[in-house]
Amino acid sequence: MTRENEYLSEQQVTTLKDKLLGDKERILNNMNSVKETYQLDKNELSDPVDEASINVQTAHEIRFKNRENFYLKKINKSLIKLDKGTYGLCEECDAEISFERLMARPTAELCISCKEESEQMEKSNFFLKKSKSLGKTLQEIGKR
Repeated sequence: MTRENEYLSEQQVTTLKDKLLGDKERILNNMNSVKETYQLDKNELSDPVDEASINVQTAHEIRFKNRENFYLKKINKSLIKLDKGTYGLCEECDAEISFERLMARPTAELCISCKEESEQMEKSNFFLKKSKSLGKTLQEIGKR
């Protein structure tokens, strides 16, 4: 449903867009400045403890990169919604998401009421819980 953003002022929209673009720029700069170092030098493999430590550190780096990539996708989706005039509208009930919530989480897709309801449903049903890393429920994972 496309509807112009009538409840956010131009200044609020500009503030939120600047915040999204700033986060996007930060992520892209991090991606460009971080050197890919996932190959181990044979000299680093002499001690099993050092090797384990490097493996743990690399796993953390990959996890953080994946989280940033996921957030970058959400930022791009939010910027598209801004251009369409649908940014700040709840995807569940089409209610307006408050400016305060958008400032705290500029990629929010649900109003606070729908988000709370979603979290309660997720907590109460084990099979509907989404994997934090895969973003899918156990049922969705099992359908492969």
